[in-house]
Order: sequence, then C-alpha cells, then structure tokens
Amino acid sequence: MNKIALTLILLILPFSLVYTSPRKKVGIVLSGGGAKGVAHIGVIKTLEELNIPIDYIAGTSIGAIIGGLYSIGYTSEQLAVIVKQTDWIDLLTDKVSRKEIPFPFKSADSKYLMSFPINNSGKNGGIIKGKNISQLLHQLTEGYQNVTNFDSLPIPFACIATDMVRNKKEVIRFGKLSEAMRASMAVPVVFSPIYSGKKVLIDGGFKDNLPIDVVKAMGADIIIGIDVQSELSDADNLHSIAGIANQLMLMICQSSLDESTKDIDAYIKVDVENYNAASFTKAAIDTLIIRGENAAKANYNTLLSIKNRVGIVNNKKNNKAKLPLFYPQYVPSNDNQLRIGLRFDSEDIAAVILNINLNKQKIGKAEIVARGGKQSFLRTQYHLPISKPQWITLSNQIGYNDIFLYNHGRKISNPTFIRNTSSLIYSIIPSRNLQMEVGASLDYHRYYRTLVSEDATLMKRKNLFLNYHTKLKYETLDKRYFPTKGLKTNISYTIYTDLHTNTAYSSLATQITKIFPIALNTFIIPTIYGRFIFNNGIPFMYSNVIGGEGYNPHYEQQIPFSGLIHTESTLKLLGNAQIQLRHKFHERQYFTVSGNYATHQNQFFKFFAGKKIYGTSIGYGYDSPVGPLEGFICYSNRTHKLEFYLNIGFEF
Repeated sequence: MNKIALTLILLILPFSLVYTSPRKKVGIVLSGGGAKGVAHIGVIKTLEELNIPIDYIAGTSIGAIIGGLYSIGYTSEQLAVIVKQTDWIDLLTDKVSRKEIPFPFKSADSKYLMSFPINNSGKNGGIIKGKNISQLLHQLTEGYQNVTNFDSLPIPFACIATDMVRNKKEVIRFGKLSEAMRASMAVPVVFSPIYSGKKVLIDGGFKDNLPIDVVKAMGADIIIGIDVQSELSDADNLHSIAGIANQLMLMICQSSLDESTKDIDAYIKVDVENYNAASFTKAAIDTLIIRGENAAKANYNTLLSIKNRVGIVNNKKNNKAKLPLFYPQYVPSNDNQLRIGLRFDSEDIAAVILNINLNKQKIGKAEIVARGGKQSFLRTQYHLPISKPQWITLSNQIGYNDIFLYNHGRKISNPTFIRNTSSLIYSIIPSRNLQMEVGASLDYHRYYRTLVSEDATLMKRKNLFLNYHTKLKYETLDKRYFPTKGLKTNISYTIYTDLHTNTAYSSLATQITKIFPIALNTFIIPTIYGRFIFNNGIPFMYSNVIGGEGYNPHYEQQIPFSGLIHTESTLKLLGNAQIQLRHKFHERQYFTVSGNYATHQNQFFKFFAGKKIYGTSIGYGYDSPVGPLEGFICYSNRTHKLEFYLNIGFEF
C-alpha cells in the first residue's frame, strides 16, 4: 500500500510543480526622446488592451517620467490626460502664471530680458532651473513621496541618469521618486543638474538611452523595449548649428543601442519622423500617442506570443493615483542677480535698464536700478520684511527727464528737469493678488528748460513737495502683455504739499480693467480710468495727462489713450473709457482694435458736459521672447491726423 501511494505521489509531483511554478515576469524599457516620449503612452495602452502584465519598468529621460508615473498607478489614459492638459511651455521653463505671483513681485514680471547670478551660493548649472517640472513631479507622486526603495512601488521601477563627476551611468532605484525622474531628464546646460552628495546627475541618455540590462537585472524574464529616438539625419540636413548639435545628441544616445537590443524579446520602434524633442503642441501629442499605438500593433504577433508565454493573468491595476490640475507655484528667488532689459520705442527711440538685486532671506532685499535713455534715472531701494505679508520699502530715485508736452497735437512745452524722490512705504499683502500700501515721499524738481510756446504754463525753477499716498491694487491677469483673462484694479489717493508755499493739493485716481472672452481666441477688454484733482493750480508734475499707445508713461499719473502716441495735458477732472477688441491668431500673434472716449473739465457740476476727446487705433502685436512687438496706426480728434507707433521690448 505504501509503495502504491509513493508511486502516485511521484507521478503527480511533476504536474504539481508545473502548475505552481511562477509565471514569466515582463519588464518594459522606455527610451528618452523629449516630447517624442509621449508615444510611450500609446504603446502602454496597447499592452493594457492585450492584457500583457508589466512587472518591472526601467526608463531614461522622458521614459523615466512616463515609467515612474505608471509604476505608481497611473493608467495610460490618465497619462494621456496629464500630457495634454499640461502647459509645456510654462512647465519646461521657470515661468509662473502671473496670477500666482504675489505682490510686490508682480512689477518685476516680464521686465528683464536677461538675468545672471551674482556670487550665488546656490547650484544652478543650467539655463532653466526646472522648478516647475520639479513641482509637477512632486505633485504627481503624492502618496509615494516617502517611499525610498523603488522595488516597493506597485511596479518596481528604475531610471537612468549620468553622473558627470565619474562619467558613469547611474542606475537610480533608491531615493525620492520625483527627484530621480527629474535627474534622468536634466539635459545639460538647458536644465540644472541634480546635485546628490558628490554626484552631479544629468540626462541618462548620454550613457544608456534604452536600459535593457537594468530591467533584466531587476528580474525580468521577458523584455519589451520601446524606442522613440529619431533616426540620424543625412548630409542634406546637417548644414546648421542646430542640426549638427541634434545629430551629436542622437549619436551619443544611440551608441550602445545595437548591442543592447540583442537581449530583447520585443523591440518596438516608434515612427517619430517630423517631430523633435520640443514637439509639445496638442496636435503633436495626439499624433505621437497614436503612432505609439500603431507601432505596438505592428508588433502584434510578437506581443501575442509574449502573452501566450506569460499565460492568463489578472492585469487590472489597483489605481489610486489622482489627477491633479497643475499650476506652477511661485517661489521667490533668493539669488543675487544682475538683470538687463532693452526696448525700442518710436517716441523715446531706445532705452536700457540695469538691475542689481541682492537678496538676504532674513534681512530683506536691496536693489539698484539704472535706466538709460531720454528718461534716465538711478534708483536705490531696500525692502525690509516685517512679517510674511508686510514690507517696509525705503527708496531714493534721481532722474533726468526730457519730455514733450502737447495740446491738441501742437507741441507747447519741452520741460527738461532733474527729479529726486525719497520714499518710505509700508505695504501689506493680505492675499496673493491684493496689495495695500501707505507711504510718504519728499519730491524735488529742478527745471532747466520749459517753454516753447506761449500756450504753455510757466514752471517754477525749483519745487519741493512732501507727498502722502494710499493705494489699493488688485490683479489677476494671466499675463502682463496680451492677457486673455483676469481683472486689474488700482485705486489711489494722494496729497501733495508744496513746502515753499505751504499749499496742498490732492487727487483721487482709479483704474478698472476686465477681460471678457467672447469667442475662441477673441476678447473684449473694457477699461475705466479716472483722476480728479481737488484744488486749483496744481503743479505741472502732478497735473492730468493722457496719451501713449504702448507701455511707456512719462508720469505715474499718465493715462494711456488709444489714438494719441504723445503726451497731452488735460483739465483737472478727467474720466476715460477704453474698449479693446483683441483676437489671437497663429499662437503668439494678436490683432487689436481699440477705442477711447474721455471727458475733462475743471468744475464737478459740469463734468459730463466737459470737453470731449476720442481716439482709435488698429494694431498688430507679437508676443516674442524678447518682449512684445507692437505697431499701431492711430487717430484722434486732438490731432486730426493718422500717426504710427512702434514698440519692441518689455515695459520699464
């Protein structure tokens, strides 16, 4: 009996071992390729549809990002939503939405063309610090930020970086997931490297752009490699610096590719022709995902064979990943910086601004600002933080001004003068988009030339004023130039005291601008301006003036006016309504039609029956990397002639 039982056991045991033996483990390898890497999503989608399990993931650069997110539970569908809803232009820069920038930092937004660190103790090492991409990866990996062993993720994961110090491949399987993905895509010079101890980590594509050996070492029995690299260009396309630089990058990334593909069960090469590492447009993303699906389906028989080798499995993902909407958060820079701005204006011809910004986190920020041109100044200021939302600002500005003043299109005065202003301002920022301030200033003017027409008002040679003001500012505009949504409101009350005559004047000013989308890429932008002076005989420096199509006011109180490219004087009570119709076309180009209607008077009870000023303009604008380029054709009843205005560069 015992012999029979033993015989049955020996007969059954092999079948039992076969039945309980572990299934084959599948690993996928995702190459780098910049924007072309979104094609990985299409391939993964096909693997999901075929119910092929994914047990290990290894990736490089964009492949590390796609693979890392998939390893923690994001599905191919969710990954597609993420890449489509992300503003890649903002993400792959250090740019932050204007509405996220708190006061008092809004004024410095989009003002300087170039910025250079000064004795900066931080580690940059790249044109782009990558703050936005780091924020996004941190946000997307919420729930796994404390995981330090990538083998313990829902799908074990590894990514590749290059250690510049040792000139070796760095396989990252431990640490912080978001930082590992960020290190793997740090294209040198473009993005700052990740500094980890004595290691300086950059894009892994320089050493291994398709890390097949890594996923094999992790335990994969079956390996699927997905390659989104471009093909090498022929001689006809290697005539430019950009073309040669791109070819060198491809040569480096493909150097070990032929050798590595020998240990692969399925090699899926995606057709990425006509696309490059920066092809992040919506149309490109849609096409690349579809091409990824097509590449996987072209290998259908191979993938079906893999599925049969693996056997029937339950490949449903336990998906707990969320889909947050990402908005880059503003992080004030503590770097000491030298910033430079340039602009050309058909009124002032040319101007340059130089800013030295010295930050000390605990003791505040000091600035030195110099502007060269017809309106030149040197300003020094110090911002002292009292608490997180409160500031005290001390400043002194001395400037030389050479201004033409017009009346009904006729030049009546050309004041040239030195102005020196010392200010003390207290600011509180109760919310990101709101600033309230009170301040006092000592304002000195010395005139050298004033009168060119008998219609002009004579000005005193010297003036000294002690002024007090309170301001309320609120702004949610999405951009400083060519905004497409948001609200802007400024309200101020100022008292001017002539210390020579002990005469006091005051003014109340307001501006409200609201943007209304009325159709796709078409916006109506109404603005209401008003400024009321509550005394007679206010000095020239503080009187009401209008004019200026662009962003170049000569006076703080100057009100822009469509149709007038120069500065016109008005009476002491001024109300102005402007409406703009703006249409966006071809990504960064704009067509604008604008109209203005103003009334001005010296007496309140006759205000609405005051003198009328109207103007209109038609213009083209281009939102270029070096600042707005705008040209306007203008007409107003103050000049009764067509005029042209051109601006190139940021406002300052």
